[in-house]
Amino acid sequence: MSGNPSRWWQPALESSPGTALALERAAGQQQRFADIDALAARLLATGFAGRPIATIVTGRRRHTPDTGEVTALTREERAFCATVFDVREQQRRGAWYLPEKVSVKAGVVNLPFLLRERPAHALTLAADDTARLTAVEGWDTVLLWALLVPLFETLLEPVRLRAAGEIFPPTQQRRFWAVIEERYRLLGVGEGALEAFRFGGGWHELDRTGQQQARLDLLESLAAADLVQVVARHRIQRVQGLMAGFAKKAKAGTALARRVLTKELQPVVCAYFGGDWLAVLDYLQAPPHPDEEIITALPEPRLYVGVAAQAAGVAAEAGIAEDEVQAMLAAFLGGGSSMSPVQERAATLGHWWAGFDHAHAVQSRGMPSLWGLVDQDLMSVSRTEQGYTPQAYWQRLPSGVLDGVGRLWETVTLPQHPGSIVSNPRPHRTMAEALGPAVEFWHGVGLTAWFVCEGPYSRTTLDRVESYYSRALTALRAAGCPIEVAFFRELCAAEQLLGPEEEITDRQGSTVETPYGEMTITFGMSRGSRREGFERVRDLITRHRRAWAEQHLDAYVEHRWRSELEEVARDHHRFVAAKGRPPTLAQFARFATTAANHWTGGDLEALCTAIGEPAPSPQQRRARLLTEEGYDFAQRVYQELGGKPVDHDTWRNDPEETQRQWRLGRLAAESLRYLQLQEALGQPPTAKQFGAQRLTWPWPGEEAEGWPILQQVIGSLTVTGLPRPGAAPPPPRAAARGHGARQTLAKGANTAVATEPTTVRITCTGAPVDVSAVLLARNGRVRSDDDLVFYNHPCHDGVRVGGDTVTADLRLVPDDIASVAVIVSIDIEAQPAAVFDEHTQWQADITQASGVQLVFVPGPFSSDETVGIAVELYRHATGWKARAVGQGYDTGLAGLALDYGIDVET
Repeated sequence: MSGNPSRWWQPALESSPGTALALERAAGQQQRFADIDALAARLLATGFAGRPIATIVTGRRRHTPDTGEVTALTREERAFCATVFDVREQQRRGAWYLPEKVSVKAGVVNLPFLLRERPAHALTLAADDTARLTAVEGWDTVLLWALLVPLFETLLEPVRLRAAGEIFPPTQQRRFWAVIEERYRLLGVGEGALEAFRFGGGWHELDRTGQQQARLDLLESLAAADLVQVVARHRIQRVQGLMAGFAKKAKAGTALARRVLTKELQPVVCAYFGGDWLAVLDYLQAPPHPDEEIITALPEPRLYVGVAAQAAGVAAEAGIAEDEVQAMLAAFLGGGSSMSPVQERAATLGHWWAGFDHAHAVQSRGMPSLWGLVDQDLMSVSRTEQGYTPQAYWQRLPSGVLDGVGRLWETVTLPQHPGSIVSNPRPHRTMAEALGPAVEFWHGVGLTAWFVCEGPYSRTTLDRVESYYSRALTALRAAGCPIEVAFFRELCAAEQLLGPEEEITDRQGSTVETPYGEMTITFGMSRGSRREGFERVRDLITRHRRAWAEQHLDAYVEHRWRSELEEVARDHHRFVAAKGRPPTLAQFARFATTAANHWTGGDLEALCTAIGEPAPSPQQRRARLLTEEGYDFAQRVYQELGGKPVDHDTWRNDPEETQRQWRLGRLAAESLRYLQLQEALGQPPTAKQFGAQRLTWPWPGEEAEGWPILQQVIGSLTVTGLPRPGAAPPPPRAAARGHGARQTLAKGANTAVATEPTTVRITCTGAPVDVSAVLLARNGRVRSDDDLVFYNHPCHDGVRVGGDTVTADLRLVPDDIASVAVIVSIDIEAQPAAVFDEHTQWQADITQASGVQLVFVPGPFSSDETVGIAVELYRHATGWKARAVGQGYDTGLAGLALDYGIDVET
């Protein structure tokens, strides 16, 4: 390559910018840059004259990116830039490496303006204009990122280096200033420009006013230079780097673009060649590599979801049995069913929505709020907000739905450790994220109505719902599933019909002895307000929610999975176009884990199948360390760390203890990530891998003292150890244990049981209890009041109640019954004031003749509950399972009866 005399640019590799420009001119190549150089020179002159170049608008919300606009352009220049720097145009020329998001120090292009207008604060204001710009939003971002910011940074580096102060030793400072002076010389800027700035030039002898004047003098010196030549010399220096990169990779003949274009050289091609690699080759007088492929457009995504519905037609056309086609589909999809994992989750979302809709539709005064029905809030174990019920879905959704969510979203992949599929501590949260803005809006509106009417306070009012949920509403419109405008008008009208505000007051009294006898002092504290009329607003919302679901829900769910999978497919195509090869597992995980966690249980191979691409490499499925609901495990960690929930008095009067408990609660929540890392790594994570330095440790020795304590607590509570190398994987969690084995169930855990007579015995200490059972259909409600089995109606459809025991012959339970809930309640006739608390606790023992022995002991209740759902026996596939529920009611049997559709009066 080095001996090829036809390459004019080879002598320019080691030449000065002036000589390189002369060689470029002689080769007839300089004219191609005339418009770019003229544009950059005019913007430099505009900036040095004291006018702003760009405007940065900061995103108002965490997920809203900043935007940047180059404002100092003429109409003709804007049209030119739209042609040269437009993202799609550059991609059409092959620049698929353009970043989707990029951090641009855009404030530097306005620094000359700020130095003149706000000299005392110019550098701070310029630094504030570092933007999280999304490159795909417009050509302004590419113009800033590729051309303008590098140019302004080079020329204004003396200002920025002096602003940093003496943070480097003198020898290093001398080297820095020697480089800057040489760069200025090569750019053709006069020697006097740096007189006050250079090392030893007396900068520190200047006062603030003198330093501000020195900066202005530098701008004047730069403005006086031949800016077209300055821009051209800066350009040729950057292009010389491109020449060197090409020469290094083109040892014989020519080089492939993907081998030459490093992250540093990609903006050079975007700035001066419009992202066109063929234009670069023409400039370098080099032919394309025989294997070079310039991709001008990406293939349209093709998804392999829903193919099971076509099995009958394919079988008939091929003349083979449909069962064989279904078996081939199951093998293709990598599972035991011909139904795509995406389809299976989409169907479960429909079932979940029905339960969600019913829970909101029957919500009535006196019941606990539905805040907690959707798992979308930050986990808090140290203090529960008033009106919030963690994991309310266990209480309000049908068992079949709960089982589906727990099974389909029980695993995820961590983006940083994609080699393993790990436990998901919050499957209901991942499910809610998959469902997206529809559940955010409809659940939010329902909660707003509840807290406006029932108190104690609401985050917004009914007439401001449209504004408060504007982000979700915008997303629903974009999905083609908008909310009718009439709904918001009706909400506003309904709010006007609510009763007047009634203050909610907590009253307490105390009696004291005085010389004149006993005196009772009563005092009250307001904790919010309520308004009559919830049922009217609830019914209005239910009517509109059901109309929306009837019209849009199926299409909306399809839009959710289709848009996420198509985006992954496009990112895959974009990667192949930029790199010339498929991504590795780690590279694929960077843009695919969110979709995989939503729609394939974190299985990247299944996701690849859905988008029709080969999987990079298989993932491991290590032993599960988390065998219970994540919230329950975090609660146990919190208690073992010494945590005690913060009550109202502590919150008001002891801020230090409140802060300490909050930090313990944060560590308890982070314990779930610890277990995920341990599963992914195959061993407990180190403090560095865990990111311990990010957390605050509430011990005198901080992290050094707290890290071993956290590790010890997590280790003591982890019921499953990691397997030895080469050991067989453990059986699935749902598999029934061997004959005679006694298994302890954690809250929320489930396990398979045989289809045979099953005995559930409740034992309680501290208070007498009644035991009953409820037979529930698939909608989570009774068929009739006869489905309540208790001491006055002790036998029904295979279920019998006697004393402290419920016996369910699962062989005799009718097919239209989906589950049998075993209920334990305080015998209020025997002990009217008793509640379930740390002194009054129960235990459930489940036994079968085949040898199954299960035991469930819930944690202490803390909200004056008098009724609890102990366990559920529920259908799963062709068999049955038992689940430890442990959900309490503080509204008594009446509240539970309303949930189950039992006529309380009867």
